[in-house]
Parts: sequence; structure tokens; C-alpha cells
Amino acid sequence: MVKYLFVCVNMKVLVFCNNKSAAQIVFELIRKRVFAGIVLPAENTELINDILDSGYIQEQQLFTLALENCTELIEIVKSVNPDVCFTLTFPLIFKKEILDIPSQGFYNFHFGKLPEYRSADPIFWQIRNREKTGGLCVHKMNSRIDAGPVLFQEEIPIHSTDTYGSLLHKSAVLSSIKVGEILKLIEAEDGKLITQNPKGSKYYPKPKLEDVNIDWKNMESAEIIATINAANPWNKGAITTISGEEIRILQATPVNYDKELPDQPGLVFYADEKQGVFVICKDQQLLRIDAIYTPLGFSFGGRILSYGLIKGKVFE
Repeated sequence: MVKYLFVCVNMKVLVFCNNKSAAQIVFELIRKRVFAGIVLPAENTELINDILDSGYIQEQQLFTLALENCTELIEIVKSVNPDVCFTLTFPLIFKKEILDIPSQGFYNFHFGKLPEYRSADPIFWQIRNREKTGGLCVHKMNSRIDAGPVLFQEEIPIHSTDTYGSLLHKSAVLSSIKVGEILKLIEAEDGKLITQNPKGSKYYPKPKLEDVNIDWKNMESAEIIATINAANPWNKGAITTISGEEIRILQATPVNYDKELPDQPGLVFYADEKQGVFVICKDQQLLRIDAIYTPLGFSFGGRILSYGLIKGKVFE
């Protein structure tokens, strides 16, 4: 006989999200019978359709919101009357009058360490900065960005091969595994919240164009790979140009080479259809370009030679 453990059966949770990564935690909330509804930005029609097509959520449990409409937001929260609200990658700063509506407040699932990585996109910056660990941090929200007291925090290893997509997946999986524990902690909130130390805090903005550009003359191989991984898949890779054409690199691998290389960062040192394309970096390291994206589509291995990545060309 299979027994199911349902925690916090009297708790109602309203979820705010803007990414498919929230799906796993929503399914767990449904399974635990605490799910009250989900709020999505009205402009994210793809996610809205995906949620409706999933069959797990009833139409009356899905709310769409014009982000600039504070009145509509208040009406949604009051109509659902949740005990607590969860936010995951939701692009809105909530005012105190909204945060105070649920009896147990709002909790943000932050996919990064706090207070070191206060950011709308901590996953990008943790990979871009070549951190060895990231984290899932659940904090009670206040009027300041990512500054509320911490309820739960757990480290997540970041490997050199991790991309934005893989770290986002790890964070979402951990969130779904730990959601039962987090709900119990919310019920026993008194004495469980830890105030963040402002001395260790740092805020990172949303990535800009220059943050996903490869500067072959000034970036060493590890920094180039980190930039590529941090931009995969959301930006379709890190941006570079060759012969005046923009190319986005989705994957690259360092290759050992025991002979002296020309001091020419960005030079396509070797290229053929079987071995692929190899580029010299500032630190005399060869990178093999494994996958690229152009307006014509994705290409892998030796096929990327057809986009001008041939021996003797130089990335600008």
C-alpha cells in the first residue's frame, strides 16, 4: 500500500513565475494539495499556453498580469486569499502593501547565493564569474531587492561544463525536492529567519550586450568559456564576429597543444571537417569551437566551417 505524506494541508500557496523552471515546484505544490494558483506576466504568451496545455492546472487557477497594473495585482492576490506567495524569476518589485496581504508573506526562490549575488539573474553571473558553487536561497521578501531575511539556503555545485540552462535545471530540481521542508519552515517561521549581512552584499544587474561579447584580445580561455556557458541557451551563446559577420558560440572545449602558438588571440589556427575549428586565446590556449548559432540556424563540429570559420581567419 502506497502512503502519501501531505504537509501543510491547510496552507494555500499562490505562485508568481515567468519561466518554465517553476513547473517542477508547481507540480509538487499540486501533489501536496497546497497549490492555490499561478500568476504569469500577460506578455509571456508562450508560457501561458504551455501551462494551459499541460493539463495540470485548471483555467481558473491561472492568472495573467500586466506588470504595470498594481491594482490588478492586488485584486488577484486578494481574490485568491493565499496564506503565502512564492515568486520564481518574476520580473516585478512588489510594494509593501502587496507583500503584506498574505498572512505569512511572500517568499522568493532565489537561484543564487545571498547576499553575495543579489540580482535579477544570479545564475548568469555565478557562471560568468566562474564560481565553484551557486545556491538556492529562499528569503522572505521586503521592499528591497533580494534583501529579506533568509529562511533556507543550500549550495549547488557549479562545474566547468555547466551552462545557464543546466544550472537553472539543477536549481529548479532542488527547489521541488525541498519545497516540503520549506513549507514546514514557513509554518514555524518564528526564530527561523536569518537577517542578511549587508557587508557581504553585492547587486548584479541584468546582463547587457557587453557582458555576452567575447573579447579575444583581453579574455583568457577560461573567461571565454564561462561567457559562452553563461549565455547558453538564453542568448543562443556568446557573441563574436568574423569577417564582419556575427556568430554566437554555444559551446567550446579547451584542447591541449604542446607546441608554441602564434601570439594572435582570435586566430583560427586549424580547421577541417573532421577535427573541427580551433582558435588561439590570449593565454596561449586552444579552444575548439563545438557549436554555433547564426541567423541561418545551429551548426556543430566541422559543419561550422561553412560560416567562414576557416584557417587563417581572425575573430574580431
